[in-house]
Amino acid sequence: MMMKSLALVLPLLTASLASQAGIEVTLKAASEVVMATAKTAELVLTCTVTQKTDVPLTLLSGMKIKTTVNGQPGPSLIEEVSGTVSLSPGTKIERRISVELSRVFPVTDSEGMTRISFEWVGNEAAAVVSIVPDLTQVEMSQFDLTHTKVQLVTNYGDMLIKFYPDKAPKHVANFIKLAKDGFYDGTRFHRVIPGFMIQGGCPNTKEGATGTPGTGSPGYTVEAEFNDTRHVKGVLSMARSSDPNSAGCQFFIVHAPAQHLDGQYTAFGELVTGMDTLDKIAAVAVGGAQGSTPLEPVHVKAAIVQPVFNK
Repeated sequence: MMMKSLALVLPLLTASLASQAGIEVTLKAASEVVMATAKTAELVLTCTVTQKTDVPLTLLSGMKIKTTVNGQPGPSLIEEVSGTVSLSPGTKIERRISVELSRVFPVTDSEGMTRISFEWVGNEAAAVVSIVPDLTQVEMSQFDLTHTKVQLVTNYGDMLIKFYPDKAPKHVANFIKLAKDGFYDGTRFHRVIPGFMIQGGCPNTKEGATGTPGTGSPGYTVEAEFNDTRHVKGVLSMARSSDPNSAGCQFFIVHAPAQHLDGQYTAFGELVTGMDTLDKIAAVAVGGAQGSTPLEPVHVKAAIVQPVFNK
């Protein structure tokens, strides 16, 4: 097999706000993940006029948002502007709405992850922002590796991973550290073979990277920890070159039983949820010299550590 900030994040939901004839409006989050140390969350409101109509000024310069915080009703953010303005068909207005997080929730503790949905009043869909604790300064010795999980957020859905530190402690610690440091954020699954596995974690797949996808590393290697875990569907294992001790950051998730990998590659976790996402990624169209390169990018938007700390 080729070498190749933290939180719970939900896929972005775009809110359709076309509650008035002649106006098409969408609301989305400028960033789906915001550190708890940030003061604001940025929303992008786009208004397109499809027929001549009077557009409420609140839509263009005010705010009429209700929130949900971790599934519970949150405060309403209302800044109404009286009056309307007549706009011609084809007019498109995009504006950013900066929401002070202190108006929505008071604080996120070091272990907590807060999901906030922003919904324009009168519409059901919502833009979702995840407010996450910054774990980059937390020492690895503080993590309970058996119960800490990592959620991979992709443009095809999410996958939640649990780990086997009793089988491969160095690989588990390495993966969690890379995730909490943001190493995997913005990478892609660069190798997809349906009925076998999907492979990702290469820093050369990030936007702007110049190296060849599949050849990147974190700058060090992790010694092999081959064990008796079978490579069946959903198992997380580490990619490497012909050198057994060459693993670093690239990983793969098994899509179908691969007995020839047992005892030859370090398996160190498995999917708790997200088998449907695995299937979706495994089904993407591929091409390239080896017939395994996704023709459309499969993004890892974020690798989110869900921490459990040692007592």
